[in-house]
Amino acid sequence: MKKRIPILLVVLCLFTLKGVSQQANNQLDDKGKKIGLWIENNGLIEAYYKAGLKEGIFKSYNRKNGKLSALGEFTEGKKSGTWYYFDETSHLILQECEIKGNTSYTRMRDDGVEITPKFTSYVKFYYPNGHIKEEGRVLYSEDIEIDYFKTGTWKYYDKQGKLEQTKEH
Repeated sequence: MKKRIPILLVVLCLFTLKGVSQQANNQLDDKGKKIGLWIENNGLIEAYYKAGLKEGIFKSYNRKNGKLSALGEFTEGKKSGTWYYFDETSHLILQECEIKGNTSYTRMRDDGVEITPKFTSYVKFYYPNGHIKEEGRVLYSEDIEIDYFKTGTWKYYDKQGKLEQTKEH
């Protein structure tokens, strides 16, 4: 009888874990808003939702090889906390924090039009060897991985992570 109890517990745990792993994704609440884990864009995006807004851990995967390309967090539909971006070989290339809405910084586009980018954040870029390459504040409108403007004081480092230069933008 004593030998059956551990076996029974193991079987019970396996059924419990199986039930947890098969919870439904991509669900809507009674108001038609996204809730819980959503797997989107053919599995390239994993995002949690609460009342239709992104809330919690967010992951995106590289379209070419399926490896993690971005990891971060949302609070009430807005990027929050620290975000990490990786290259195709899974090396950290960018760390972003202090993410805020921007209302005060403006920039001139190449075509001469003055714009006020939507967001500002503090970023650190890294060499493939893991040492810091440069750091400073950026402004961007939609996606920091696509386009951004450097602003304020920036620090630049050599490939061993030694500070080489400080520059105003």
